[in-house]
Amino acid sequence: MKYIHGVSEFELDRPSAVTLGKFDGVHRGHQKLISIVKQKAEEAELLSVLFTFDGIPLSICPQKHQHFITTNEERRKICEDLNLDVEIEYPFTTDFMNMEPERFIADIIVKQMKAKVVVVGTDFCFGKDRAGNAEMLLEKGPEYGFDTVIVEKERYQEREISSTYVREELRLGHMETVNVLLDRPYSISGIVAKGQQLGRTIEVPTMNIYPREIKLLPPNGVYASISMINGKPHFGITNLGTRPTVSDSMEISVETNIFDFAQEIYGEKVEVQLMHFLRPEMKFENIEGLKKQMETDTQFAREMFLLG
Repeated sequence: MKYIHGVSEFELDRPSAVTLGKFDGVHRGHQKLISIVKQKAEEAELLSVLFTFDGIPLSICPQKHQHFITTNEERRKICEDLNLDVEIEYPFTTDFMNMEPERFIADIIVKQMKAKVVVVGTDFCFGKDRAGNAEMLLEKGPEYGFDTVIVEKERYQEREISSTYVREELRLGHMETVNVLLDRPYSISGIVAKGQQLGRTIEVPTMNIYPREIKLLPPNGVYASISMINGKPHFGITNLGTRPTVSDSMEISVETNIFDFAQEIYGEKVEVQLMHFLRPEMKFENIEGLKKQMETDTQFAREMFLLG
């Protein structure tokens, strides 16, 4: 997959079918758009393209904490796994925010992306004051030489699937629902770091990664998890939080005990998939209390994963 990141001046080398949006989470609704783009691209021998944003600077959107279901790196990997030809992460600048909708169509959709097919959801908006919409694309398409496909929302439990829906369920720790909406397990990726190595002393070795600050996380607690290491799944339990029994730090860590695993993997990139919320994070009176609870958590997760 070709990746165009953080530059406004680019031009694709051949015509494309493109879908546009924020694509935070790349959930089932987003995947429906991508599937149609790939189909249209295959039918007409076009590039399949996803157009999204590099990020919104704090100078434009002055929220101190912008959190996302997927980081740019995670979204990029998902796009690669979905076999798109090109992902574009366009810089979200003041000039871009104030661009008139028709200029966006003429300069970016037509000139730079050479779009012959544009695929968007019913609520897609663009341009200054969000004045452009799907209907405008449908109206202007014949003039600019592209077809527009407007796609109805996917639904789950009588509700439209959206990034907002995913966020709500994630904040509640409803991992089974989150994973259905995403059509894959919610995951946190990172480089394995050395921790206090306390787990070794209580015969429960753990693997530690630290999520990026922009990553939207579920509640602190213990989860049944699957860790992807070198492309292979490994079952375990994960503590997401500050480890109050053994640390006074407020830094969030993702600490995983992988069942029946003894390899040294410091410095390797791993992906921890959270499958089921077991319990909130607790502070125990002593290490022995923590160890007993971990044994209980482990037995529950083993039974859940049918590991005995």
